[in-house]
Amino acid sequence: MSRFRHLYGPVPSRRLGRSLGIDLVPHKVCTYDCIYCQIGKTTLRTLNREEYIPKEEILEEVKAFLKEEHSPIDHFSLSGSGEPTLHSQIRWVIEEIKRISSIPVAVLTNGSLLCEEEVRKDLLPADVVLPSLDAVTPEVFEKINRPMRGFPVEKMIDGLAEFRKGYRGQIWLEILFCKGVNDSQDELLKFKDAIERIRPDQIHLNTVVRPPSESWAKPLSQDELEEIKILFGEKASIISEFDRHLVPTTAEERREAILRILRRRPLSLKDLSRWMGIPQDELNGHLALLLEEGKVLSRPFGDEVYFEMIDRS
Repeated sequence: MSRFRHLYGPVPSRRLGRSLGIDLVPHKVCTYDCIYCQIGKTTLRTLNREEYIPKEEILEEVKAFLKEEHSPIDHFSLSGSGEPTLHSQIRWVIEEIKRISSIPVAVLTNGSLLCEEEVRKDLLPADVVLPSLDAVTPEVFEKINRPMRGFPVEKMIDGLAEFRKGYRGQIWLEILFCKGVNDSQDELLKFKDAIERIRPDQIHLNTVVRPPSESWAKPLSQDELEEIKILFGEKASIISEFDRHLVPTTAEERREAILRILRRRPLSLKDLSRWMGIPQDELNGHLALLLEEGKVLSRPFGDEVYFEMIDRS
């Protein structure tokens, strides 16, 4: 996988199983600068759609992966290092992938650009769209998502509701909660109203589980999430940890696999062990070597220690 510039993984996804990530924009080009983002602060905050990466380059890498790699995957995931709908040719990419493969295509988006009719049309060929909705009032929206100046949250919610009218695939709406930011009773009740308008197939409740962009972004407890789940009804679920396994054979392959995963997201020792099917004692040895070589670093968050690549560019 190291030879691919725009693909990463397969990586563990708590919702999509073994997910082959596809980057459509350079690192952290996004419409938001969310306080909880696990891949760091936004480097270019924009609403301008462009062909940031040549579409043919992306497709050629997908073809090469399908031809050469033997790693089983459950989904192609257009997500990665920024907001994928900023890529002006995202529909072409989705359609071409579906032309050459039967593997479902998922789009993980913050939902901001679904207020544009062209973007809604671009996502119609996808099998599943996973938009985020982290706020429903302007004050909370500004605090948690830090959007472009003058971008109203009502516009984003309207776009999600309009997308539902024309989209025949699955919509899995994710709400990520930060303690004391978007979890007030008033905000929760307004979330319910917005959800009724959007009519997603599933509602995924999440919280801060990996080191966030801002250290003051704190997680909700399991009990607090359970209460919200009850409030939101039968479509709501708390995202469970992944448990799929894909075990590389040699020590070198295992370290390369660790680096591929950590390139995109920080993970704890427990996370790595559960996904890779490798005992924590053995992983400790691999991580110690990678730390010594200066390829990864560790930092505490909550009760866990997370590992991440020093250079994820």
